Amino acid sequence: MTTNNTSKKAYFVGGGIASLAAAVYLIEDGGFDGHNIFVLESLPLLGGSNDGSGKKTEGFVCRGGRMLNEETYENFWDLTGRIPSLDVPNLSVKDEILAFDHANPTNAKARLIDKNGRILDAHSMGFDHDDRMKLLKLFMTDENELDNITIRDWFDDHFFTTNFWYMWQTTFAWQEWSSLFEFRRYMNRMILEFSRINTLEGVTRTPYNQYESVILPLQKYLDRFGVNYSLKRTVTDLDFSEGEGITVTTIHYQDADGQAGTITLNDGDLCFFTNGCITDNTDNGDYQTPARYLPGNPPSFALWRKIADKKPGLLGNPDPFFTKPDQTKWYSFTPTFNGDKMLQLIEGYSGNKPGSGALMTFTDSAWRMSIVVAAQPHFKAQGADTTILWGYGLYPDKIGDFVKKPMIDCTGEEILTELIHHLHFEEHEAEIKASVVNVIPVMLPYIDALFQPHAKADRPAVVPKGSTNLALISQFVEIPDDMVFTEEYSVRAARLAVYTLLGLDKKVAPVTAYSKRPDVLVKAVHTAYR
Repeated sequence: MTTNNTSKKAYFVGGGIASLAAAVYLIEDGGFDGHNIFVLESLPLLGGSNDGSGKKTEGFVCRGGRMLNEETYENFWDLTGRIPSLDVPNLSVKDEILAFDHANPTNAKARLIDKNGRILDAHSMGFDHDDRMKLLKLFMTDENELDNITIRDWFDDHFFTTNFWYMWQTTFAWQEWSSLFEFRRYMNRMILEFSRINTLEGVTRTPYNQYESVILPLQKYLDRFGVNYSLKRTVTDLDFSEGEGITVTTIHYQDADGQAGTITLNDGDLCFFTNGCITDNTDNGDYQTPARYLPGNPPSFALWRKIADKKPGLLGNPDPFFTKPDQTKWYSFTPTFNGDKMLQLIEGYSGNKPGSGALMTFTDSAWRMSIVVAAQPHFKAQGADTTILWGYGLYPDKIGDFVKKPMIDCTGEEILTELIHHLHFEEHEAEIKASVVNVIPVMLPYIDALFQPHAKADRPAVVPKGSTNLALISQFVEIPDDMVFTEEYSVRAARLAVYTLLGLDKKVAPVTAYSKRPDVLVKAVHTAYR
């Protein structure tokens, strides 16, 4: 069946990991010629939300970080097992990541920190009887009954003061107003992490930032097959053939120079659309400049809204996800230092060497600030004399505890000041700041959009009913049993899209049902009573 696909063309709207993954599956499993695959991306580089960039002299930046998991990312490991490492001969990206992670295991010793700088004992989840009963009831409730319900609707005040909430919230970026439906999916899908959320031992780390460790190897692999990339090209509309079905006939685009154009699809050609991007409209600041809040007209939302209106009821409803940026934004920051003074102080304080500690959360922080110190170097261009860390705040509109401004209005220096005071490193403040290359804050208006309360039907199917050549591959499609905000969700969507549109007799790796294993359930119950 795959031999008939060599002359077909495939067009990708968006150049994130889902598109790159789907291109791999088209070539390896679908028999496509790489020269007939075209990726259209509005940014100047590929990778979507898997980013990482910078220079030693200007500072490095990651807008966010993506947690990997060895046990539950079934399709992500299938994909990366096919891709050669760029750094280690005869080794796949999968094996490179797992070898690095096994050599640098995570065991957080300072997961939660109070306002006095005391490291809290996070072994206990802190639940009372009511918390446990409501978690059990949620576990037993059919997810189809949870449309448009928030976490706050379900739980009482005490739940939001527990160690569990502080840790679960900041590991995955929940808000009290987030979707209870999604929260339940996480509790089922990540039940292995429930018992080790205080140490984050289940977190799998990449050798470098995910752009260099995952995206670049994927891109280099696709380069071998002649895959085409059109960067700084924004798709503005899709035309469909007349009738009730869904067949894309034309792609409209506009380049960065304002030049507009169209692409005509022939019979048998395919279109893959990343409907919704959580890093739309991000902005970077610097040591002396706050990042700007620019929520207006996110391009992936605008296109999704436009085509959904053309096919009512078939392509989902983007409004619940992208119309309340004040609820979906948070502020991240990446400090870069000459030398390792700051990292030495954090290691001495936390007991974790860089790369072993995962998230450190300041429970009393008005911004709900957390930081991560990755293994160094986190960027290949760092060198031995440069260090970085990463952090974020879930409540960027709140006034800081030490810098009396909303986080959203703060420069990189002011955020670093707040961090230094939360760590009670004041006596070292001058020395730390003297070592700063830059602190780059990033405003992300839609980073939490996928957790917004919504109806299950608001997310379209990967291949919508009646589609002959269109698939949707993003964090905003509906995949039974899986959880959004993960690399796995994007790769699973990509693989489903390719196999379904091509009618391939191949199976997508199923969601591993850990929540149905008696031994896992017993451990979860024990954890709830710790």
